[in-house]
Amino acid sequence: MSNFLSLEKINYIRNKFKEYYQLYPAKNIIEVSKREFGIGDFGKKISRRHLFFSTVEDFNSYLQTSTPFFVSYSVGYYTYPDRRPMEKKEWYGADIVYEFDSDDFDLPCHHRHNVWLCKNKECNDWGYGNPSFCEKCKSQVQIIEWTCDECLDKAKEQTIKLILFLEKEFKLDPSTFIISFSGSKGYHVRITDRSILNLSKSSRLQLMNYILGINLNLEQLGFVNLKKVYHIPDPKTAMGWSKKILDFIINTIENSSSQELSKLLDITSRKAKTLKENKEVIIKKMYHNNIFSNDFKLSDKFWLNFINKAIDSKSLKIDPQSSSDIYKIMRVPDTIHGGTGFLSTTIKDIDALKKFDAFSDPVIFDSENKIKIKIIKPTPKFRIFKEYYGPYTFNDIVEVKEGIAIFLVLKGVADFER
Repeated sequence: MSNFLSLEKINYIRNKFKEYYQLYPAKNIIEVSKREFGIGDFGKKISRRHLFFSTVEDFNSYLQTSTPFFVSYSVGYYTYPDRRPMEKKEWYGADIVYEFDSDDFDLPCHHRHNVWLCKNKECNDWGYGNPSFCEKCKSQVQIIEWTCDECLDKAKEQTIKLILFLEKEFKLDPSTFIISFSGSKGYHVRITDRSILNLSKSSRLQLMNYILGINLNLEQLGFVNLKKVYHIPDPKTAMGWSKKILDFIINTIENSSSQELSKLLDITSRKAKTLKENKEVIIKKMYHNNIFSNDFKLSDKFWLNFINKAIDSKSLKIDPQSSSDIYKIMRVPDTIHGGTGFLSTTIKDIDALKKFDAFSDPVIFDSENKIKIKIIKPTPKFRIFKEYYGPYTFNDIVEVKEGIAIFLVLKGVADFER
């Protein structure tokens, strides 16, 4: 991708970034002098690492003069951030960062807006979706991922669930959370609470496994199978995963149709109908006897399956390796994403997150000036602010607002026509 644009055109975009940074310096960097920084240029997210800035002012001066296309900083705190190899930096703690990217979810919308391109130049076929190979000639394909309201809403929903989980389950102070839009596909939550600073990688993995619901000890949670009868925690006082499991089971029995129960639990229509018809008795036993009923042919295996369905439904879809990596570098909030031209926007709190519009709030290049561009790879229909653009196909010449042109060029699907 880095070779398709001339240096003149790359510098045109770089100067737009520079103008923005001169007006709006980055602010939300905690303990900047203890961080390792990494930068990337056009088409390459990381080209240099091990950079060091003694103050936020120094960092902003760098943005305003050198102006990289991508800027990341470490989750780790180091005594000597610019030393190498890593051991010489003297690590002494790290934040925990959770990422929710829209492409991590297998959603129907991906098949409507992701674009695939055949890598066989003699074929050159393309289409929408995520196929493993070209439908025409069976060659390998390139997938260009796009986002829409549906998939970014899913990423937002998971982010909100995580924030509430961390507050309620681990009693972490939400004022120590740095919530940000990535500038492209999703959201980041950086936990800077001092209580987690010195956690080892294995402890971070254990924490992540709990959030993901991996290897939960059901007996410790109060679900004890005695003589093929599940004794359960009191639904009125249950907390944590115990409450999540019980709430899911009760709500599912109460509010799902027999057809939905049959599909969800992989049981016969007859058994699902029996479960639905006897829901009052079953739920009453949960509240008053603290057991899962084994009447109506509801075996201990049935309830174990229901428990596992609850865990799967309530767990969050996060990459455990990424969140346990104490040497990882992540995008700096309030810097521009070099693959979209959108701002990696700091979001004040969970209420602001709920209102955040990923196709409006982070858009910083909104000049009415129009620029001609040539489409070099097909695009789906997409939204910026309240306007929709595309779909476009090979060699289309279109005149669009400057911010739209920059977005499409940075995404690698267009070139400036000048």
